[in-house]
Amino acid sequence: MKMKILLFLILAASSSMAQSNYGPTNDSLYLGFKRDSIATLAKPTIVLVPFHPDKYMSEVDRDIAKGTPYTYQHTRGFFRKGLDNAILIASKAYNDCVNLHADDPEKNMDLDFVYHLTQPFVVPYEPPVIKEDQGFKRRLADYWLKLQGEVANQPEPGARIEQGQIVSVAEHRELITKVSVLNHKFTDSLSAKYNADYYLFVNELDMLITSTDYRELESDNYGRIIKAHITVFDAKGNELFSLIKKEPFSSLENDLENIIRNHYLPLGHEIIYSLDSYRFLQAGLKPIIEEEEKKTRGKNILDLSPLQKLKSHD
Repeated sequence: MKMKILLFLILAASSSMAQSNYGPTNDSLYLGFKRDSIATLAKPTIVLVPFHPDKYMSEVDRDIAKGTPYTYQHTRGFFRKGLDNAILIASKAYNDCVNLHADDPEKNMDLDFVYHLTQPFVVPYEPPVIKEDQGFKRRLADYWLKLQGEVANQPEPGARIEQGQIVSVAEHRELITKVSVLNHKFTDSLSAKYNADYYLFVNELDMLITSTDYRELESDNYGRIIKAHITVFDAKGNELFSLIKKEPFSSLENDLENIIRNHYLPLGHEIIYSLDSYRFLQAGLKPIIEEEEKKTRGKNILDLSPLQKLKSHD
């Protein structure tokens, strides 16, 4: 019964999304990209690998499940499937997507196969790097990195002597869960089976409280954030990039369906936009430099077309 409720919530959110003209949720993505240009690129196949159930970190489930029959496992299941579907919806326009988290015994076996041949690990979050051999022109590689401008460069933590002075820097760097490929048998097998061009790993999902002010916490009106840790590999298992994508939401929002519709769906689009913008720029398509006309007029970002028309320039 609970699974039927879960499917109803996901399908309701998906239907709502499909009927809306949904645009980018972050004005740093798709800025100046031309819809017609990216549509001319070959439509790639993305194999979606959801996070392992052990990699769900939540500080808010008790409040969200309050007054419902849901357990921790149920809420985790809602959000795991909700993020899967958000990514699938976002990918429809310019990608084909195969979800290994499906009601399909064969795909479930493939997902378990992937889990056994990969290993998550945690490192300080640093700006992603595009290697020279990934087909990017340097200018466009720098532009893509700029679009992912969520990473703050911070000094290396620890104690040391600089210019004759003792300097001590506390460890406050954000951490990211990435994944390493232990054995390329999984890409050798699944890339051919699914005709995969990319593997999109959701390595971890966090539901965290961001407020530190005790007055906000006592008022029950405080900040929260959803954080998805992702890694994208090519068909041979080479890492292309790893990112953290975030979506804020309020402690006053505790309805599962609304959280999935209003926050997981935008998060899914942010994740796919990062890969689509990567493909756009790797193909050598040129973004415009000027600000979008609607943005300068102060229009809501949700009113923007996902890809702004490209102006010809050298």
